[in-house]
Amino acid sequence: MSLILLNPSIERIPYIKSKRFMDTLAKVATHGIPKEADSRRNKNVLGTTVHESFWLEELDKILNGVVIDGRHIPGRFYYYMNYKYISTIRGVITPDMVDLHLEMAYYIDYCKANGVNLLLPKARRKGVSEAFHTMVLDYGWRFEEAYKGGIAAGKKVYVDDFLSKWRFADSSLPPELSIKKLTDNDDEIVAGYSIKNEYGAFEDKGSFNTIYARTMHTNPNMFKGLYLMDIISEEIGEHEKWFDFFSASKDCLMSGNKQVGSFFGFGTAGNVNKGSKDFKRISEEAKAHNFIEFPIYANRFYFYGGAKEKNRQLPLDSELYKKYKPYQLIGCEDLVAAEKDILTRRERLLKEGNLKEYNEDLQNNPLNKKDMFRKTITNNFNINKLNDQQHQIDALPAPKYSRYILDYVKEENGLPKVPWKVVARAAEKHEPDDYIVYIIDGEHPRHTHSNLYVAGIDSYNIDTSKTSKSLGAMSVRIRLNTIPGALKRAPVAVIRTRPPRKEQFYEMCLKLAIYYDLVGNVLGDIRSDGILEYWLAKGAEKYLALRPTSFESVYAEQSSKYWFSLNKFSRPLMIGVMQSDIEDNIEQNWFPMLIDEYQNYDEVEIDSDNDLADADGIALIQDISCEVKPKDLSNTERDDTFEMPEYYLDKDGDVMLKTKDNYDEYRRGQMEGDFRL
Repeated sequence: MSLILLNPSIERIPYIKSKRFMDTLAKVATHGIPKEADSRRNKNVLGTTVHESFWLEELDKILNGVVIDGRHIPGRFYYYMNYKYISTIRGVITPDMVDLHLEMAYYIDYCKANGVNLLLPKARRKGVSEAFHTMVLDYGWRFEEAYKGGIAAGKKVYVDDFLSKWRFADSSLPPELSIKKLTDNDDEIVAGYSIKNEYGAFEDKGSFNTIYARTMHTNPNMFKGLYLMDIISEEIGEHEKWFDFFSASKDCLMSGNKQVGSFFGFGTAGNVNKGSKDFKRISEEAKAHNFIEFPIYANRFYFYGGAKEKNRQLPLDSELYKKYKPYQLIGCEDLVAAEKDILTRRERLLKEGNLKEYNEDLQNNPLNKKDMFRKTITNNFNINKLNDQQHQIDALPAPKYSRYILDYVKEENGLPKVPWKVVARAAEKHEPDDYIVYIIDGEHPRHTHSNLYVAGIDSYNIDTSKTSKSLGAMSVRIRLNTIPGALKRAPVAVIRTRPPRKEQFYEMCLKLAIYYDLVGNVLGDIRSDGILEYWLAKGAEKYLALRPTSFESVYAEQSSKYWFSLNKFSRPLMIGVMQSDIEDNIEQNWFPMLIDEYQNYDEVEIDSDNDLADADGIALIQDISCEVKPKDLSNTERDDTFEMPEYYLDKDGDVMLKTKDNYDEYRRGQMEGDFRL
């Protein structure tokens, strides 16, 4: 049943029109209210037969819709087209006829009739907000019985914008459609009026229909306890903790165990951080949460017949003109011509080398889901490579990593065996992320090599922080190697958490160091020295990496034996290493949480909240600083790990590196006198 409801058979565009279509649909918007029925211009028309007849007919169209050439036009769309007034730089206007907005009206009717929700990921400036405010909230408040609706956003500016536009449109309506208000403030608008009763006291009368307006930035529960017929969620992409708001509000739409109201959520994907993570998630899980998804891409409301704005008018070479006459194309959109124009603009931006504007155009004017939920430039990392790798990860049927709990191998008395050994147990679904280690499938420790792994830690010294959302993080990377099937120069295991006690995080990192045998190869930021002291007290000094002096200023006053300070000098050096790794090895990175942090990385702020990215950058520093290359322990040949490279002059006098491959030739040349040291 639900699969049928969430796949409505709504007729797709274009909607071809007859000559009488616009005159029937938007007669009031085009010609105005007849003077015989216009009480605003002449109050004497009140009570006349013509006046009453006209407004009864209008109310019937608004409530029941109209049929034009066999096509039913919803009443809410008729109301929107004739009585919606919009303040623009060109003055006060009524909406253009656009197929997109009629299609939205069909979706709204369907959702309200079936008790389902509607999600609209959209490009910018598609008229969605204006249309939904009018066709859902204003229409319900004005024309439905016992109506209660709510509008919410994560930022106050969007709620204030709704109230401002609603009040302007309300003040522009003819008196016959106006409604008195008992309450009209920034929190709620209540329809009704006060009148003296037979005892001389004022009594509230009217429908008491209500629109609730709420900003949910700090409290997602502000609709909790209300019974609502509609909820509009503005700009989901900029609503942090949107899922908390949705979970707290969806019961407002229920009658017993049945959903009778509808939730309408829309917005541009925006900066895919904070709220847009929830936006992306609800897009991926739409059906599971009773949503129909109706993506509105950039080629909608772009070129269409009858547009008032010249730049939106159908191109003269539109293929639609080859099949239809101009009057038939009023409101019809040329999606092909629109996409061609968008791609031409993007090609120009690329040729100009304007990557920032190019990526912003991809996101603000998406032609597909990949563009919609991609990152724009927030740093100097190669955002295109990061986006492409994120897309590769999103396309996987399942993650390439699994969740594990690490624990010590213990004696019969329950104490850890000495020397320490650690095992990884697959975590159960119900086990919280607080204690989880993520490990790439097939990349558990390879004990056939020494110095194969390095690690970086971004730690903390206090259990919780009121000023930061920072987590603790550790990244274990496999180094360059020749092992068949193994990743190379890539993160293979990560921790990204903040358990109740800092000591629990310190212990998780120590277990991971033991598990990957990271002797002398765990580097961290000395400013968070709590974990350093914890490891030293526990006897885990052998895992600590020495100070990477090449990443320190010559004026550095640090005197510690281990680790380094991530500061204004060392941080830019680390960022340079991170940039190179993204350019050369990003296709080896299969942790979406790490890709996400690289995309959001703040290059300036020393104490950023992108802890896993910092940990990975620190691991990269250790990879460079560790002068001992990985060694195959099964290789019984002479150990040349610590030997300096040797060179010789060939017969042409060129300096050549002596290798195993040319060693025989080198020796033969020595004996024949052709080569010399």
